[in-house]
Amino acid sequence: MSGEALPQDAPRRGGSLRGAGPMRRGDALADLGFAEVPTTQDGGADTMRPGALRGAARGRNLDGLAHTLFLRLAPVIAAVVLLTQVVIAWVNYGDQIRLSGERAQMVADMTARALARPGWTTSFGPQLQALGLDPSFRFAILRDASGTAIGRLGEEPRGRSLELIQVSSEIEPGPAGQPAGSLTLALSAEGLRANAEKQFVMVLCASAVLVLAFALSLRLAVARHVLAPLTRLLTAMGRVERKDWVTVDLAGSRRPSREIADISAAFNRMVEGLRSGDEARHLLAELERAHAQLAEANGLVMESLGYARRIQQAVLPGPGMLRDGALDVAVLWEPLHVVGGDYFWIEEIDGVSILVVVDCTGHGVPGAFLTLIVATALDRILHDQGLRRPDAILAALDGVVRARLRQDREEMDLSDDGLDCGICIADRAAGTLAFAGAGLALTILSGDGVARIKGRRHGLGYRLTGREEALSAVVLPLGEDRTFFLMTDGISDQMGGASRRLLGHRGIAEILARHRDLPLDGQVRALETALAAHRGAEPRRDDMTLVAFRPKAG
Repeated sequence: MSGEALPQDAPRRGGSLRGAGPMRRGDALADLGFAEVPTTQDGGADTMRPGALRGAARGRNLDGLAHTLFLRLAPVIAAVVLLTQVVIAWVNYGDQIRLSGERAQMVADMTARALARPGWTTSFGPQLQALGLDPSFRFAILRDASGTAIGRLGEEPRGRSLELIQVSSEIEPGPAGQPAGSLTLALSAEGLRANAEKQFVMVLCASAVLVLAFALSLRLAVARHVLAPLTRLLTAMGRVERKDWVTVDLAGSRRPSREIADISAAFNRMVEGLRSGDEARHLLAELERAHAQLAEANGLVMESLGYARRIQQAVLPGPGMLRDGALDVAVLWEPLHVVGGDYFWIEEIDGVSILVVVDCTGHGVPGAFLTLIVATALDRILHDQGLRRPDAILAALDGVVRARLRQDREEMDLSDDGLDCGICIADRAAGTLAFAGAGLALTILSGDGVARIKGRRHGLGYRLTGREEALSAVVLPLGEDRTFFLMTDGISDQMGGASRRLLGHRGIAEILARHRDLPLDGQVRALETALAAHRGAEPRRDDMTLVAFRPKAG
């Protein structure tokens, strides 16, 4: 993250002098508003042009710093907030449409069952009239077995309307097992659409308020901690230009940054150098140090993105969630960069232990954004939908991710990102472990050696090609002599050695077999040590995630 390239004109805007080529005497002075300093043969300064520093200080707009930060950060924050809120509103609108459709179907089915009796074709009036009591009712049509309309209530619109929820139900029984007729019912969806429009307006307003609050906070923070000390520093520079050798004391400022304090100290030493008669040489040295401090300040700004790691770790469950459960669990999670595209879920629900390992497309910030989508989807699938079969959870996660990334549409410019996933459902009471995988496998360490059960070859969330295999689950015995491992390919794809050999799954199996007698935490630590030894000086190529578990003894 912190390696993002600086703009091409960074050296002219106060960036680091390192790597910028040879520096001419006076360039650094001009950057901070000083006129060129004529020098004698011994390097001493002869004079300064009066008024040069005052004109440069007045022409330089310090508010441009806050403006630049706002222009670069505000669109990103606004886009993320707006996109997140729009996706949530769209999902809620879809859920409301689905629930309204289910309610309409239930009403139609109940009315059809109430009509299913001899002579219904002449006594359907009360049931049909009862439908009109629903506030969202629009029309209903009753047809006999031949399809002829024998009764209707309300007026059927011409063509298909997007603001209607229309369902049909057959009337049983009929002759020879055929339906005796059918009931078509239509309810209005205008209220849902109006509510969705209202939510969309609220999302826009909330996004605008957040951006305005961010802009105000940014301006206040920069003005208090950066602009105010710099203004005092520029004022002192103006007095030095008039041969008034004053120094800058920022003790009264509100928590000036370390970099600005260092620049002020450098300025004070510069004044002392001017006062001692070695003006130009000392000035250039101090200005070089000031430029280095500014470069470090830029690095600190980039490193602030490290807070993203705290956010991602906040949504990761800890192994302590199953400390009082039926399984011993050990976890290895190591992103390639500050944040990563690997994610794991550990939870005990309804007497079963659920363990999930996910490897999203890419790593770094893009992969981390996908893990947030996966975390939200898993929470809804496990707690709201209550799914407990690993293959059903995979199928639901596949649909949610594809919908969130809009990859179920036909536009060519959409992404083709997705994830590999492995899910284990351990039922200690039944002594079984159900596993389903999409792109990830389950590794089993037992007295017979190391076995590997592969999941489906294709991952989740990617655009459909028509060649995907069906998702299926495998049920295994949950023996106390067995240890199970869910891991991403970042564990096995380790390159190292003199021949730059790929470790692979066979190498992982050999490492696990060598340390099978260690406690679970010790096995994971031994594996991590062995991976580092195999790589040597070779850097890692991907995020690493491993969840090891086994039944607790007794």
